[in-house]
Amino acid sequence: MAPKRKAVRQRKPATDAIMDPSSLPVKVESRGDGVVVVETAVKKIEQIAALDIAQLNSLNLPLPPPVIKPGERGLGLGSELTRPLHGNALLDELSKMRQEKFLTDLELACKTKAFDVHKLVISSVSQYFREILAKDPGMKRLELPSLSPLGLANVITFAYMGRVHMSLYTIGCTVSAAATLQIPQLLKMCMDFLLAELNVQTCVYIWNIAAAYGLLPVCAAARRFVLENFVQFAETPLFTQLTLEQISAFLQDDSLVLPSEVTAFQVANKWLDFDASRQSHAAELLSHVRFETIPASELVSQIQPVPRMMLDPQCHRLLVDAMNYHLLPHQQNTLQSRRTQVRGAQQTLLTIGGRPSLTERALSREVLWRDPRDGGAIWRHLTQLPAKSFNQCVAVMDGFLYVAGGEDQNDARNQAKHAVSTLSRYDPRFNTWLHLASMRQRRTHFSLSASGGRLFAIGGRNVEGLLATTESYLPASNTWQMKAPMEVPRCCHSSATLPSGDILVTGGYISCAYSRSVARYSTESDTWTEQAPMETPRGWHCSATLGGKVYVVGGSQLGPGGERVDVLSVEVFSPESGAWGRVASLPLGVSTAGLSPLGDKLYLLGGWNEAEKRYKAAVQKYDPATDSWSKAEDLPEPTVGVSCCSLTLPPRNATRRQQHRNTPGHEDPQQAAKNRSREGSVAPAQNAKA
Repeated sequence: MAPKRKAVRQRKPATDAIMDPSSLPVKVESRGDGVVVVETAVKKIEQIAALDIAQLNSLNLPLPPPVIKPGERGLGLGSELTRPLHGNALLDELSKMRQEKFLTDLELACKTKAFDVHKLVISSVSQYFREILAKDPGMKRLELPSLSPLGLANVITFAYMGRVHMSLYTIGCTVSAAATLQIPQLLKMCMDFLLAELNVQTCVYIWNIAAAYGLLPVCAAARRFVLENFVQFAETPLFTQLTLEQISAFLQDDSLVLPSEVTAFQVANKWLDFDASRQSHAAELLSHVRFETIPASELVSQIQPVPRMMLDPQCHRLLVDAMNYHLLPHQQNTLQSRRTQVRGAQQTLLTIGGRPSLTERALSREVLWRDPRDGGAIWRHLTQLPAKSFNQCVAVMDGFLYVAGGEDQNDARNQAKHAVSTLSRYDPRFNTWLHLASMRQRRTHFSLSASGGRLFAIGGRNVEGLLATTESYLPASNTWQMKAPMEVPRCCHSSATLPSGDILVTGGYISCAYSRSVARYSTESDTWTEQAPMETPRGWHCSATLGGKVYVVGGSQLGPGGERVDVLSVEVFSPESGAWGRVASLPLGVSTAGLSPLGDKLYLLGGWNEAEKRYKAAVQKYDPATDSWSKAEDLPEPTVGVSCCSLTLPPRNATRRQQHRNTPGHEDPQQAAKNRSREGSVAPAQNAKA
């Protein structure tokens, strides 16, 4: 007889057990109307959940205080978890689904091929698809006949994978597809690729692609590359394929980088000699060569021997004009043109002369330069004055630097007995000085301004006393003419040229006192008129015009006890209203300093500080946009009686050894000798390969 089986006892489920609905049996039932009903064992749960009401209510009671403190990780606080590389995995799966045509809902058809894609994916990267599908969400097929199969395939690969293979052989069709379908991210990748591939052999091809599809940053970069590497580009076959308009555009460009203007002449001749039919364009093309910036000796040795320069009347005229320019230095102001400007010139800040503190009894001949916009740029030697100078005045006119008057010796008693009347002109293109006619009177502590192609020396003093006279220099005749004098003699003043061409004279020393008076000189009518006075009397100050207004900066006046004190307030004159206003005060008061605008800033250099009784090397920069002063790179040494101006200089991106003589390097000649002893598409049309 079989043993009696023991009944299995049913275990009562725990009331605190957590039921997983997914573990319950699932019943699938068809209702017969085509609808499938999935029924989970919810009823089973309801039966099991028939618990004691008191036990259920206890679940709503407050939890006990947490053992883990706030901010600590652990049980009960919860945290957000992220799946690593979820985005990449999602894109991979979507790409697989597209390849398997699983849930694809749009067919993109080009010339010879069609691609199945997901509307959601393709519209997420393309504004074009987004707008099309917004109008017709049920669209099943879209024809894109203007796109190549490879270009469309690259777009789809980018949409699904975020990457695409590029080469110069396929970049054209990829750019075309990205531009047509409005995919800025892919266009950005294409532009980055094109910029990375720029070289002498590819620059024209890349330029054409960029121009065809409006990739302006790439166009600008390709053009800049050609301009900066023009000598190397001229050695390639692409150079001789340039049209007359294209090579003319290059030769006219101020940014064209060449070792010398002689090179520009040689390059132009190379293009002309390539095809006999181009000979008729010789004069037109060579007119873009800046012969006037080539030294006269090289015009004779390197330009004149070329047959067309003597046989072609128009070409010969270009050579004669250049020789006349060199033979008539005093006429150069009236002959200035585009052809007289050095390529790649830059506006820089200059300091001229002065008295350094390290040699108080010696005056300086140094002319230093720097470009403050370079940030941290040091001061460099540019040239030397023809003679030592102190309290001289400077002006820039027609690209030349003029230095006038001042004192050629230190005057311990400050009696102006060493005042001079000299005038010199510096030509930055050739790094040369030219002695000009002297002023009719010796002057120091005066002012010099340029207006209407003339220089105006105003007031000052010499051994005979204070001056009220005004004289004007005419470059064409190299002569000075006396003009209407001021009403009263004055020295230690300052002057600035107004936008109208009138000259505004401010402050100074009048009748043994510092003055607030302001006078305005009309260069057209040769008359003086009084203007509204400044708020503060001052002398030994500076003034400059910036943004159509005149800024009066620094200087000194007499304090309550009769002692000289720094003037920190800065006043600004508006020609429209004729009124004065105030802007941010100087951080450091200085007298006999130099002031000049450069760009949209004012720069105040060096000077004497009354509070400390010291020479200063400080360079203070004023920004009208923020009405604030800041500190810039100091002068090499503290200096007083220094002049300052902004002047356009030839490019400095090559050493003196590399530069041509007509674009001298801005360095000390002695140091240079030591160094020598030690050692729209303007490109030719090309077919972009798909």
